[in-house]
Amino acid sequence: MSFDRLAPHYRWMESVLTCKTLQRARTEWLQKVTGTRRALLVGEGNGRFLTAALAALPDTQFLYIDASSAMLRIAQRDVRQQDRSRVEFLCRTLPDWTPPSDPFDLIVTHFFLDCFHSTHLERVIATLEMGANSQSSWLIADFSLPPCGPARWRAIAIHQLMYAFFRRTTGISAHSWVSPDPLLASLGFARTHLREFEWGLIRSTLWRRHGLGPIETGSACANAKPRITVRPTEI
Repeated sequence: MSFDRLAPHYRWMESVLTCKTLQRARTEWLQKVTGTRRALLVGEGNGRFLTAALAALPDTQFLYIDASSAMLRIAQRDVRQQDRSRVEFLCRTLPDWTPPSDPFDLIVTHFFLDCFHSTHLERVIATLEMGANSQSSWLIADFSLPPCGPARWRAIAIHQLMYAFFRRTTGISAHSWVSPDPLLASLGFARTHLREFEWGLIRSTLWRRHGLGPIETGSACANAKPRITVRPTEI
């Protein structure tokens, strides 16, 4: 897959279609990972999260990986001169990449894992886990599907349009969203923070090894109120 064709247009498309929602999802838990020494950013695209992370994590060194050379150039262009020594840029395709021997304290995969079908997703997550240490954090913002009701029907319709568009323009392998949660849990990560936007269409999560354990969100159709925060922003 390649996002080169969309690279010149991605930022304005995001602004028009989702306003600031995607960036809010990316940065929602950024203040929870202060103290990070080394961070791995994968599929970061044009670097909007990188810019925020450089400001929020002044002592962190970043490895930035993206398969799109066009996206990579845009991200490099937007990094301030004083921050350039803190970022290494690599044009690589996952899972055909091997993490370095020095592990990362933080892994970030925003709007990336939802591009893969189940077989590729398992390989991608296993590859990234090889770069984690025993107490790494993992930030993920992605599109998702609510469990039931009108919110789910709405999300399904949006997913169908979204995946048809990105399969045609970028060649992503996914036909539909596959939850990465079981794979992360099987590798020793526990979800410690969850926030949903757009009635569950978009979610932002923080996972940790040796963390506080998974959040019990409950069912959106149950009588008990889920212990999550939903922000129904305008799309």
